[in-house]
Amino acid sequence: MTGDLHTHSIYDDGKNSLLEMAEAAESLGLDFFGFSGHSFQTGGEDFCISDERMADYLSEAKAIKQLFLREERRTAIYVGLELDLLGRPENGLDYVIGSAHGFMIDGRLCNVDESPGALQWLIKEHFDNDPYKMTDAYYDNIARLSDSMDCDIIRHFDLVTKFNEKCPMFDAGSRRYLSRALEAMEHLSRKGLIFEVNTGAMSRGWRTEPYPDMVLLKTLCGMGGRIIINSDSHHIGTIAHDFDRAKARALEAGFRSVWVFTDQGFEEIPLDGFGNKI
Repeated sequence: MTGDLHTHSIYDDGKNSLLEMAEAAESLGLDFFGFSGHSFQTGGEDFCISDERMADYLSEAKAIKQLFLREERRTAIYVGLELDLLGRPENGLDYVIGSAHGFMIDGRLCNVDESPGALQWLIKEHFDNDPYKMTDAYYDNIARLSDSMDCDIIRHFDLVTKFNEKCPMFDAGSRRYLSRALEAMEHLSRKGLIFEVNTGAMSRGWRTEPYPDMVLLKTLCGMGGRIIINSDSHHIGTIAHDFDRAKARALEAGFRSVWVFTDQGFEEIPLDGFGNKI
């Protein structure tokens, strides 16, 4: 069984329509596929679904879900949302991906994944030029997700490392960095949330490995944590991007099962049986 629940469209910062994304997923032979546009939030106009278009997003996504069901298409379609800590929840969703992209500072939204330059500016101007103060604050926000919203999945857990492979800003293997990250991971894992093994930064050319990195992934496995494999795709060419690599990393970390989505909700399957058709 194979699928992808973390994807975007022209309703937010994606490049293709919802229908184009769904049909591309079907052409890949996916068993399930989910829409997960960025939730509306103040200051996120350049990458979020606008307040005015949210109703249209939900209506069109649900119509495509019903179309695929009515025509007995190969791929089951589900309607979700990537709900940011600063975003607005919506009703009537199949699932929710919890997210924290950055900080609201002096009325300005400062995201950790905008660009290397923007992240360097953020560290210098608002965290006393100390990258670990910034990463601590980031993981404090991540830890709040389970207490601030009703979400099912924790997306790209260590998004704060997006640029670190090509533009190093801190030591992601240091105790100073890992201490707060592991505290947040343990808190969320105890809540039973599912962590993404996310290939989005790989398809964008920033990372050669998926989120989370191997130290975090192995620790999560040791905690008895749960995983799901997602692409964070923003166009039809990156749906299910490099799932073979993500699966291999999960196996290397010690995982033997992965979670998928069906009409009955999230279900656990053997990791060996995931992704073989991609």
